[in-house]
Amino acid sequence: MSMVNIEWSEQLSVGVKSVDEDHRKLVTLVNELFSACFVGVGDEAVSAILTEVIDYTQYHFTHEEDFLREHASPALEAHAEEHRRLTEQVLAIAQQGVSALSEDVLLFLRDWLTQHILGTDKASFAPYR
Repeated sequence: MSMVNIEWSEQLSVGVKSVDEDHRKLVTLVNELFSACFVGVGDEAVSAILTEVIDYTQYHFTHEEDFLREHASPALEAHAEEHRRLTEQVLAIAQQGVSALSEDVLLFLRDWLTQHILGTDKASFAPYR
């Protein structure tokens, strides 16, 4: 089901190379998760990809927050709070297991990622382009 895939485009670039590289990797992982869910590769494989998405997301959030902290960004606090809320939601989904990965949940992940990049990330990283 390709309708859920995220297409990487320059529109998603925040203009900070290391952050853009992280975002490209996240987009790839989320697309892999979608594919695994709809191709029916089995719960174990889907679970492994979901774990990778969660681990990489947490690494990436730390990277963004460290960058903003190093630059004494006034956006840091609100940005970190948005990250914290999503992390809680995703960990709650993961705790329910692979069966919780409905199309609605996958669409939520896709939309959250793209909206976060286009909104919060673009605004927070604009001064450092």
